[in-house]
Amino acid sequence: MTAGLSREFAYRDKKLGDTETIRVAAAPDVFYPTSTTVLLLRAARRALAYRPRSVLDLGCGCGVVGVVLAKCLPPDAVVHASDLSAGAVRLARHNAARNGVQIDCRRGSLFEPWAGERFDLIVDDVAGVAEPLAQASGWYPPGVPSDAGPDGTRWILDVLAQAPDYLPPSGRLIFPLLTLSRETVALEAARARFTAVELVEEQWYPLADELLARLPLVEQLAAGGAVQIEKRGSRWCWATRVYMASGRART
Repeated sequence: MTAGLSREFAYRDKKLGDTETIRVAAAPDVFYPTSTTVLLLRAARRALAYRPRSVLDLGCGCGVVGVVLAKCLPPDAVVHASDLSAGAVRLARHNAARNGVQIDCRRGSLFEPWAGERFDLIVDDVAGVAEPLAQASGWYPPGVPSDAGPDGTRWILDVLAQAPDYLPPSGRLIFPLLTLSRETVALEAARARFTAVELVEEQWYPLADELLARLPLVEQLAAGGAVQIEKRGSRWCWATRVYMASGRART
């Protein structure tokens, strides 16, 4: 698979002591990994201390999360990955082969390909941004719309509602929340479904020029609670927060 591959993503986390770089191919029609992906991987790699034997990379994109975890896990552990995009699934399979790891990659929306299966660790890379900001940001390729709804919570609420059914009692879900979405609603949903929801990673960023150009819109969304921004020094900033959820709550 070489057609349509235009660049690479190089992964190395110095905070975890990495000395080697893992490289995966990228493509214009597949969402390019971001700093959120790096934060997710940092949290997931730390969660390997719980010795998961089966891992799901949900919303895998180019497959970098699955590839990195497959390299970190013992040979008898099984890594799975899925994405709604057929192009993403093809690319993830290509990157697994390129890096010499085995990943069971399937196509489908969220948990659709995994009926009846359970995973010790689910790493969810399906975040969301309030739709007005997604359209203004330029972050989403034409073939990968955000579609996360007015407050950016559509997909993460679906993930949180379904995830406990795909985890054993000791399983864990790692998921990101961006403050460019209504984080409080998603956290309430997480705490209703899990007995423990722990903040494990956080990183703040200045608003990109594309969003600064639409600052009145950002401020309007913030006033209505759809997003959260903070003035840090002279710059308006937003955050990515990564949470780990465990223990199915009684309903």
